[in-house]
Amino acid sequence: MSKFNGTWEDREIDPSYEPFMDAIGLGEYKEKYKGASSTATYEVNGDKWKITWLTSMYPDNPMTYEIEVGKPFDTQGPDGSDVKSTLTVISDCETKEHEITNAEDGKNREFIIIRKVNGDIMEYTIEAVASKATMKGKMYRKK
Repeated sequence: MSKFNGTWEDREIDPSYEPFMDAIGLGEYKEKYKGASSTATYEVNGDKWKITWLTSMYPDNPMTYEIEVGKPFDTQGPDGSDVKSTLTVISDCETKEHEITNAEDGKNREFIIIRKVNGDIMEYTIEAVASKATMKGKMYRKK
């Protein structure tokens, strides 16, 4: 059974956030996103994943992604940006996602996102491929 099942929430901003935003060329947006919080609910049924994402930036626009593991999918972010992504499951507690998005300024950026669940903490690492910048963070299982 997947360790991702359940609802996860942000509680803090990682110190790598600001340097990451600067490195990927979105420094002018870092204040806008800095205070944002998000909640993600994972419903995993084999290779079918449903992820509902809600951010305080767009509280009236929850995003629901219905994903088949290993198959690319196109969607939009809550800000209307185009997102192309593929989710790979490494184990019941680790995933890798390849994402291309044109957030905010319309310029495509490529990311590799690793998520690992250890008990009630989901750690994530986002690597911006072109700029070699990395941001780390945590989400906590909502009880």
